[in-house]
Amino acid sequence: MRDPATASPPVLTAPTSSLTLTVTGAIPVITLVDLMLRPSGSIAVLAAVLALFLLLNATQVSAGVLRTSVLLGSLTLLLLPGLDEPWMALQQGVRIGALIASLLVSVNLLSRAAGRTTRVRDVLRTLQQSPHPSRYWRLSLASQFFGGLLGLAGIAMMMEAAAQHDRDDAREQLSSFCAIARGYSALSLWSPLYSNMSIVLGLYAGTSWTGMLPMALGVTALFIVLGTAMDRLGRRGREATADTVDTPDVAARDIWRSGAPIVVTMLCFMAVLVALSHGQQWPITAVIITVTPLGAWVVNACIGQHGSKGLGTGARMVWADMAGFRSMTSEVLMFLASGCAGTVIASAIPDAWTAQIGAWVAGAPVLACLTLSALIVALCAAAIHPMLCAVIVGTSLTPTTLGLPLPVHLTALLVGWGLAITITPFSVLSLMASRWSGVPVLTISLRANGGFVLLALLVSSVLLGTLATWIHA
Repeated sequence: MRDPATASPPVLTAPTSSLTLTVTGAIPVITLVDLMLRPSGSIAVLAAVLALFLLLNATQVSAGVLRTSVLLGSLTLLLLPGLDEPWMALQQGVRIGALIASLLVSVNLLSRAAGRTTRVRDVLRTLQQSPHPSRYWRLSLASQFFGGLLGLAGIAMMMEAAAQHDRDDAREQLSSFCAIARGYSALSLWSPLYSNMSIVLGLYAGTSWTGMLPMALGVTALFIVLGTAMDRLGRRGREATADTVDTPDVAARDIWRSGAPIVVTMLCFMAVLVALSHGQQWPITAVIITVTPLGAWVVNACIGQHGSKGLGTGARMVWADMAGFRSMTSEVLMFLASGCAGTVIASAIPDAWTAQIGAWVAGAPVLACLTLSALIVALCAAAIHPMLCAVIVGTSLTPTTLGLPLPVHLTALLVGWGLAITITPFSVLSLMASRWSGVPVLTISLRANGGFVLLALLVSSVLLGTLATWIHA
């Protein structure tokens, strides 16, 4: 698994490099045009650009992703003739895949730029020197900022720092990796830089990121407190057997003093996104795709030379990072195949089935939220891609079917999606944690997080169900 924040861009030769870079840059541009204007024929152009990108970088696709994508594509083609509106379902799937690819391009540029800064690396190393009882809390909180600003690359950098801290015993190291992974499940509920939020917002018209933010932040805080409490209870009676290597503990104020500029930068960046979104009446996703490359340019310029030379250096670094995006071709193919298959499969599910589920949970918002979230987790446990599960469940079990307010419904979807990524051994997060920690993937995913996921499903369903009852009242 390559870390997109630190991987060196491959060396490409003209004219292939020019064509590849042009096609890569065209993905977010055409996605923006389609998202904002919906011109006639834009979806066909978008599909053609994605297909050309995959064709130019076909050698970058892993055999496993190729087999899975071919299987999903075959299933999609098999189901299409039986749908009432096959073209509409396929259009939605292509738009989902293109939206994720565009976010990957933009956020990847910012994460690579931030990963070059010395302060980010220093803060990550300092976090690992926290006292054992408070380290889980600090890592969970830090993941909201590093992961929230840098995407999955920020989580990868935190795991890399945890792996390099070799003065802990196996249990303390596992605790650190659990804090980071569970922190990811929490931040994926609210951060607009993740495809999770963008996709659920795209499933239903009339909803916005700011409208969901208070509810999502409430569940995020609940997850962090729940995980911290479980970690404190789990370490009772084993403090005496913990590693006794004399490691200098770092006080919270020292970490804050070093990390405050990062926190302030992230909050300012988010404020700019929100201000532009409200001021221009743009979807938050469109603002992210537009602004993050500019942010990457500024960060790279500050790292390099000052003045006009710094701006030129920053532009060249952004261009080089754009070339490195070809290493994520497998992800683009998988997300495109999952998006198309998910919308088509959801359209093929008989209405009688979903209506029956709605009848079972009628009048019980807590049960409806639990069903929505737990179903995504259960499908992921059966080795189905988390995004595919979320799209199928979110598209087939609508807010009307389950009797839930739209913000509650979408938050429950995000809860199930985030927890599924944490617990399934088939997710990028679990594979990345296993690679950095050296712990078997089943141990660091299902065994380490099984209890947390079950409790998180229950408490989040109670909270969201209570909110749904209050909204209906």
